[in-house]
Amino acid sequence: MVKWKREKVQDHKFDFVDVEQFEKKGFANKIKYSYVFLIVLKSVLVYLADLYNAGGLILSDLGDKWGGITPKIPFSISRWVFLGSVVVSFILLFIEVRKAKKIIASGDISYAFTSTVATRYYTLTSYAHWCFFQEIINQQRTQDRIAFFVFFAFKGWKRLIFCDGPRQVINAFILFAIYQQKGVHTNLKIYGGLYRQASIAVILFTVTVFVVSLLLLLFAFLLYLPLLCKIRGNLKEYCCHIIDKRYNFFI
Repeated sequence: MVKWKREKVQDHKFDFVDVEQFEKKGFANKIKYSYVFLIVLKSVLVYLADLYNAGGLILSDLGDKWGGITPKIPFSISRWVFLGSVVVSFILLFIEVRKAKKIIASGDISYAFTSTVATRYYTLTSYAHWCFFQEIINQQRTQDRIAFFVFFAFKGWKRLIFCDGPRQVINAFILFAIYQQKGVHTNLKIYGGLYRQASIAVILFTVTVFVVSLLLLLFAFLLYLPLLCKIRGNLKEYCCHIIDKRYNFFI
């Protein structure tokens, strides 16, 4: 079986395409475009929250914060696990930004599309680029969408496992300790004041999101097995090949 490999197309770069011709004037598209800014704002707030939590974990007494509960993982250990996962998240961000800078410098369209940071850079600085990327998305077939779903699910596995994983495991132990001490009640005052209730709600939400993300990653792996039989090679190269093909359809 011959291993599949993408054939690089030199003229598939932003230097050779006028993205302005793909700009759409509709109000609905402008609303969709504004969603990009909300996503970026959310990401920035998440990183700021990580910094805030990292400082709070070192300086605060977590036992007092949670009403004296004693989870399986002691707070003296969990605070440093939290801090370590936050540091790793910033390291991964630095690596992503560094790769994105090289992609942006190359001007390669397919590589830019497969880089979250590069895509957001282009779309934040230019509405026309966002419309151009949307045109590529609209050209995708069902098999293409599956390939990109698997690719982006795999792309975030390091952050999910090494950054979110340790924190959410600790959060799960905290929730379990609260359950053992307080049980499940509809009267939320049993769990403490408003601040503690909000903290429990946030932890429950983040743990739920983590579990869903983990299931999606597992689902992506199951989809990858039959997909692997078709691409017989690197998934990123295959996704770039798809973009090159769809690009040819509307240029």
